[in-house]
Amino acid sequence: MYDILNYQDKTCVVTGAASGMGKATATLLTQLGARVYALDINEPDIPVEKYVKINLGSKESIEAALAELPDAIDHVFSCAGIAGAIYSGRNFSELDVLTINFIGTRHLVDALIERLPENGSAAVIASTGGMRWQLRQDLHLEFAKTEGFEAGQQWFEAHRDELESNFTGVNFAYMMSKEALIVWMKHRAYELSGKHIRLNSISPAATDTPMAEDFSKNANGLRGSHVSEVGRASTPEDQARALVFLNSGLATYVSGQDLQVDYAFTVKGLHGLA
Repeated sequence: MYDILNYQDKTCVVTGAASGMGKATATLLTQLGARVYALDINEPDIPVEKYVKINLGSKESIEAALAELPDAIDHVFSCAGIAGAIYSGRNFSELDVLTINFIGTRHLVDALIERLPENGSAAVIASTGGMRWQLRQDLHLEFAKTEGFEAGQQWFEAHRDELESNFTGVNFAYMMSKEALIVWMKHRAYELSGKHIRLNSISPAATDTPMAEDFSKNANGLRGSHVSEVGRASTPEDQARALVFLNSGLATYVSGQDLQVDYAFTVKGLHGLA
């Protein structure tokens, strides 16, 4: 049988592999015959090639994790992140949220991209919470062009008030981190096109993961609000399938795209539907 997804014996790195979408992604890749290197702050309870502990809020932790990964990687799946200032029983600063969800993620993915072959690919998880990135795209592009972990943190601290001044809504730091991730992905994807390396993102709507309760706390109880007339939140497996598609042999000419995996939820705001 023709392996149309082309994951058999491929080396894949999955961040956030201990729970939620990352765990679903790692599980699916293993079923497709891939060798999965699982990165997370917690050890996953699924069989993988190797578990590597990582904290995306720490440059030193990221560098240590990179040293434990193979020199040659075929595909990167960046699924790790936090729901906002309240997450997993802890409180985080706005800078923590931006660092884990964007700055640290960018630092890791950029380093792993250097290990990808021609026709390799990477995909990151953004969010429908970042769907208004166009409103601040010039600022986010400036953010995307900062070079290095510390420079990214310094830029956010210097421009934080400017970003918030034209933002309405709740969970500011989370929304900004996902907007920044989408803009960076698009900018970086064009740079990588000459190397024949693809980079994309998915933007999930409401998803039933361990994060869901923390999203509700950060969004003042609006849990499940990002659901269309389909009448249910997505599952981690719904999102994992989309992510695996983007890095697969079925998407060989797809790059720089943010795939909204939301069962048409974003159409509601776009067309002013009730």
